Amino acid sequence: MNIVHIVISDSFEDREMYANELAYAQKNEFNTTLIVSSNISHKFNSELTLVEIESFGQQSIYKILKLIFLIRKINPDIVHSHGIKATRAINIIKTFTSFKHLTTIHEATKNLKVFDKVDLVIGVSSKVINNLRVKTKVVSNWWSPFYLNNDIKKVNEYALSVGKLEKAKGFDLLIKSWKDINLDLIIVGSGDEYKDLISLISSYKLDNKIKIINEVNHENLVKFYKKASVLLIPSRSEGGPKIALEALNHEVPVLSTDVGYMSKILPKEFLAKPDNINSLAQLMNTYVDQIEFFDQSSIFEYVHHEYSIHKKSTLINEIYEDLLIRS
Repeated sequence: MNIVHIVISDSFEDREMYANELAYAQKNEFNTTLIVSSNISHKFNSELTLVEIESFGQQSIYKILKLIFLIRKINPDIVHSHGIKATRAINIIKTFTSFKHLTTIHEATKNLKVFDKVDLVIGVSSKVINNLRVKTKVVSNWWSPFYLNNDIKKVNEYALSVGKLEKAKGFDLLIKSWKDINLDLIIVGSGDEYKDLISLISSYKLDNKIKIINEVNHENLVKFYKKASVLLIPSRSEGGPKIALEALNHEVPVLSTDVGYMSKILPKEFLAKPDNINSLAQLMNTYVDQIEFFDQSSIFEYVHHEYSIHKKSTLINEIYEDLLIRS
C-alpha cells in the first residue's frame, strides 16, 4: 500500500508531530511518503521519505498544479491530510486523480464544510467530530516511545502544565486558582498570551510561585516530566490532549478539566468543569499539594497498554485497509 501524509503548515506543533510519529510507525509496513512544507521539513524524522514543497494558499494555482503532478508520480492508495490547508488542497487535487482521502481532526472547528469531500475523518475524540456529514472514526492520540529517557532521575519539585499559550488552554484560570497552593508551578509553552499571562501572575503576586518557560523542544519535555509531581490540564477545550498520555506514561499523575478523552482515562474526582474557575480551583486545592497520597498507578498501566502509538497506528492501518476494500 502506498501512503502519503501531507502537512503544508509553517509551524511544527501537535498535528505535525502526529503526522511525523504516525508515518514513522507505518514505514516498515507500507510505502510511506511525507509531503511537508520546506519551512519545517527539518523538524521531521530523517529516516522518513520526505518531499518538500513550498507552503501555499488555495489561490496558488501553479503550486496546486505542481502538487497534482507530484501526487500522480507517487500514485498513492491513501492520502492522509493534516490540517485545514492540506485538506482543502487535497480536495482540489482529488478531482484530477484517484486515491482515498482521510484527514485527522485534533480539535473542534466551525469550518466543517472543508470535510464534506473527504472519504473519512479520524477524530482524536468523539467531541471533535460532532456534526460532520461524512464517515468518521475515533482513534485517540497516543504516547510516543521516542521521548522516553530512563536515565534521568525522577524527583518531585513542582507542578507542571504544558501547552500553547492561548485562551483555549485555560492557563489564566490555572494562575487564578493558584493563590492557596504551596507547590511551585511551571508552565511550559509559547504563544500570543505570554505577556498577558506574565502580567496576570504579577497582578496576583505569584511571581515567586509560578514561572513560564518558553520554547522548549518536545524532546526535552521528558526533563520536566521527571521533576513534576503532577501534570495539570486546565483547558477550556481540547481534542486530546496528548500531553496527558505522555505524562501518565512517565508515571506523572494528571489533574484535568473534562475535555477531549480525559473522562475515559481519569475518574471524575480528578476532573474539573471546563471554563469554570470555581471547579478548577476546588480541584487544585483538593489534590495538588497532597497528590502523593492519591494513587494513579492503575491509570499509568492502563495508558501504557491502551494508548501506545503501536496500538493506535494499527487501528489507523485497519481503517485504511477497510476503506480500500469497500471502495
